Amino acid sequence: MIFALIPAGGQSLRMGRPKLSLPLGDRTVLEHVIGALRQAAVDRVLVVVGAHVPELVPLVQAAGAFVLLLSEQTPDMRATIEEGLIWLENHLHPRSEDNWLLVPADHPTLDANIVKQLLRAQTAQPKSQILVPTYRGKRGHPALLSWEAAAGIRALPAHQGINVYVRHHAREVPVQSESILVDLDTPEEYEKLRLAWPG
Repeated sequence: MIFALIPAGGQSLRMGRPKLSLPLGDRTVLEHVIGALRQAAVDRVLVVVGAHVPELVPLVQAAGAFVLLLSEQTPDMRATIEEGLIWLENHLHPRSEDNWLLVPADHPTLDANIVKQLLRAQTAQPKSQILVPTYRGKRGHPALLSWEAAAGIRALPAHQGINVYVRHHAREVPVQSESILVDLDTPEEYEKLRLAWPG
């Protein structure tokens, strides 16, 4: 089984407004992310929604994903992801041989073909604990992790983020798409992407 976990608990401080419900073409930022995962035939998609943005819940449900609405704000991204991992364990019962994608919610250029390429790379080298795509030497999103990596993440010291674990355990998968480097943090980035969006 392939799961996907999308942490959507951020405050969008640099954007100045909730960015995941912003429109791009005929769908929102978050709907594009979920749609790409479904196109890549990911088995189950979970979005962890921050307590401050409950309006995202119907968007997630309409896009065909599971949703966990947090009851209170988490202190950081790691805490949001760990809440999602607990939900997956309790509700979907992943096995040790399963894998999961860690996908930023503000990554609307997510390409289903990149996801498929990561899955093929994992099949070719099943002992790889974490795979990340790279474009011209720069690491991007999403990351594909073995389910066993969830225990490693939980064992990190409290002050460390998940990026520390990924950095030390990841194997790189070169891809031919700059889209893996695109996310949305500022109004300027959103406007640039909106104007360039097809249709």
